[in-house]
Amino acid sequence: MSVREELAGCIGLQHMLEQRAALRREMDTPPEELVALRQALATRRESLGAKQKRREELLAEQEVAQTDADALREEREHFRKQKSMVTNMKQLQAVVSELDHVDVQLKGREDRLIEIMAELEALDRDIATLQEETPDERARRELAEAAWQARNRDAAGELQAVERRLREIQRTLGEPAVARFKKLWTSRKPLAVVPLDGTSCSSCHAELRPSLVQQVRTLETLQTCDTCRRLLYDPEQFTGLV
Repeated sequence: MSVREELAGCIGLQHMLEQRAALRREMDTPPEELVALRQALATRRESLGAKQKRREELLAEQEVAQTDADALREEREHFRKQKSMVTNMKQLQAVVSELDHVDVQLKGREDRLIEIMAELEALDRDIATLQEETPDERARRELAEAAWQARNRDAAGELQAVERRLREIQRTLGEPAVARFKKLWTSRKPLAVVPLDGTSCSSCHAELRPSLVQQVRTLETLQTCDTCRRLLYDPEQFTGLV
C-alpha cells in the first residue's frame, strides 16, 4: 500500500470516527426545547408530590387537632357544670381558673383548625392545577418528543452507514495500518492525522522544518509533527476527503 493510500485511509477513518461520535452525541442529547419541556413537566410533578405530601401531613394534624378540640370541649362542659355547683368563693376561683385554661387551649386548637382548613383548600386548588399539563404544554412536549424520535431514527440509519464505511476503510487499510492509526488515535484524540497549515501543524500550530514540509508533500514516507507527533498531510493533495 502506498503512502498516499494509507494517508487517505487514515483521513477517511478519522472522519468516520468523528461522524460516529457526533451522531452518538446527537442521539444521546435531547434538543434544548425538549429538555426545557421535560424539565417543566418534572418540576410540575415534583411540586405536585410536595403538595400531596403536605396535604397528607395536614390531614393527620387536622385529625389530632380535632380530637384535642373535642376533648377540650368536653372538659369545658365539665367545668361549667362544676361552676354551677360550687358552694364557696375558693371553689369558684379554682373552677374559673380551670375554665380559663381550657378556653385558651381550645382557642388555640380551633384557630389551628381554621388555618389547616384554609391551607387544605389552597392545596386542593394547586393540586387540581398541577395534576394535568395544559393542552398547549402537552402538545408542544409530544411534538418535540416525536421530532426527536424521528431524528434519532434518521441518525441511527446514518450511524449504521458510518459503521459500514468504517469497516470498509479498515479492510482496505489492512490490520498493520489500522493498528498504527488506532495507537496514534488513542494517544492523540480527537485528531490523529492533521493537514499542513502552510508550513505549520494545523493542530498544535508549531512551525515545521522546511525539510519536513517537503517530505510531507512528496509522500515518500509517513511524517509526523515534531511537536505533537500527529500524522501530517498536504490538504491540497487530498481534496474531497474531508
